[in-house]
Amino acid sequence: MSEEDDLLAAELALGLNQDHAAQARKASDPAFAARVQWWEQHFAGLTVPLAQQAAPDLWPRIAAALPQNDNADAARRWKIISGAMAGVAAVALFLAVVQRPQDAAPPRPGAPAVASLAGDRGNALAISYDGQSHRLTVAPVRLDPGKGDAELWVIPVGSDTAVSLGVIDARQPRSHQLTDEQARLVAPGAVFAISLEPLGGSPTGKATGPIVAKGTLIAT
Repeated sequence: MSEEDDLLAAELALGLNQDHAAQARKASDPAFAARVQWWEQHFAGLTVPLAQQAAPDLWPRIAAALPQNDNADAARRWKIISGAMAGVAAVALFLAVVQRPQDAAPPRPGAPAVASLAGDRGNALAISYDGQSHRLTVAPVRLDPGKGDAELWVIPVGSDTAVSLGVIDARQPRSHQLTDEQARLVAPGAVFAISLEPLGGSPTGKATGPIVAKGTLIAT
């Protein structure tokens, strides 16, 4: 099966393609239907967490953890669901491309933890984290850092301190290998935030620019 066919099967599994011809092929081509089923199992649970509501203290905790920012009023206007579906779909399809399995290989047990980051200016990103390999995949859906860089921060569970995970690519998906120290901070329930910083990232070790997107890592 070609890569194009495999990605079409992934789109059907995610409900992103309602094309009649693709649906007809699924009904008439057993091998293609089996591939769609494989992707359905592989992505099982990725969209379920979207039905969950944010904890009441989520946004105040983000504002408290990033005191250098004066956009607390804007943060209260942000909506947790804004861009979530697009973000999760983006990271799912990105995984379909870069982690495409061999035809005979069974899916690896367990789906990655995911986070959908959104902001009030239409900024949206998706994050996938593999706790076994400590690889963090950041897929920007829409992000404009202007003349500077976008920097990723994590606020660990039970902490009010934001820790930088480095500058990210605002144009295309990238995978990052976390250090053991960084990996200890990343777990379901941790909050991710994106700030706009000068080229090269924050010069102070703390967020100096506005927070343009945020979201919580959720186990699938």
